[in-house]
Amino acid sequence: MFIKKNFSLKKFNTFGINVYARYFVEVKSIEEIQKIFDIYPYVSKLFLGNGSNILFLKSYYPGLVIKMGIKGKKVIKENDDQVVVQAFAGENWNEFVNWTIKKGFSGLENLSFIPGTVGAAPIQNIGAYGAEVKDTLIKVQAYETNKRKIRELTRQECQLKYRYSFFKDPHYRNQFMIVSVFFILKKKYKQLNTSYVEIQKELENMNIKTPTINDLSQAIFNIRQKKLPNPKKIGNAGSFFQNPVVEKLYFEKMKHQYPTIIGYHISNHKVRLSANSLIQNMKWKRNKIGNVGIYEKKPIILLNYGKATGIDIFSFSEKITKNIKKKFGISLSREVIVIQ
Repeated sequence: MFIKKNFSLKKFNTFGINVYARYFVEVKSIEEIQKIFDIYPYVSKLFLGNGSNILFLKSYYPGLVIKMGIKGKKVIKENDDQVVVQAFAGENWNEFVNWTIKKGFSGLENLSFIPGTVGAAPIQNIGAYGAEVKDTLIKVQAYETNKRKIRELTRQECQLKYRYSFFKDPHYRNQFMIVSVFFILKKKYKQLNTSYVEIQKELENMNIKTPTINDLSQAIFNIRQKKLPNPKKIGNAGSFFQNPVVEKLYFEKMKHQYPTIIGYHISNHKVRLSANSLIQNMKWKRNKIGNVGIYEKKPIILLNYGKATGIDIFSFSEKITKNIKKKFGISLSREVIVIQ
């Protein structure tokens, strides 16, 4: 374990912002986590995975950035139908998903090719193509910073819902550092989740009528390659905004006025709106301001064209949210975690 000073985080956040940390360390064991808290008990701390869902507003972080580097994955128990697997927080999420697919375990294939780490997945309750982490998560192991010990939290205790867990609550932020996550997956599956039209079309293009978990994962890879920007080529953090939820009657009123607005019924009275369609209906002429812009194929993704600061990106997002509020009366929440 080596503690670095005045360390550049440019390669550790996918927006590619050149922010410096007063201290930086990568921990590779629980013992190292405990040691860090013994050495720096009163220094503010930030836990970092791959930095794929984070926006730094300032050019200097005055505390200690702790990069999670504990890795490993294994089968804990299994029977003829199901298997429980444990993955440590520093594992690359997509590599872990690929590992489960190669072993023939079903449940995570719809979450293929999402950037980030295993430890970050429950915090955001990541989701895609009709699946979310909460569908298969059993529990997490986390280092509770106040009590300086490992604690297990069940799915219910994590309070997982759409792009949220209690770890994101400002009151609990940085009080728990996720160490490992347990999932229950299927060894035998009768039907895969191919409900999304995009997936159905891609499987048709692949000439596949009865997909395996490998086929479904490949279809999702193909879709993502076509419509998502590569953060290694242009700075971005994926979806910057969440899809807002409105009353069904309000959606019907909006749909009458703006026919291209897209919404998905999530209950008898609630509709989740497509934030993409809201921004597209805004017909905002300024798709790029300075070094910040909207990704044309998916406008909830904001781009750093090379020299944008965190404030530049945040200010750009503020212009979007204010315009959405003014036109539709809807508050658009950020999916990206903002570090002041």
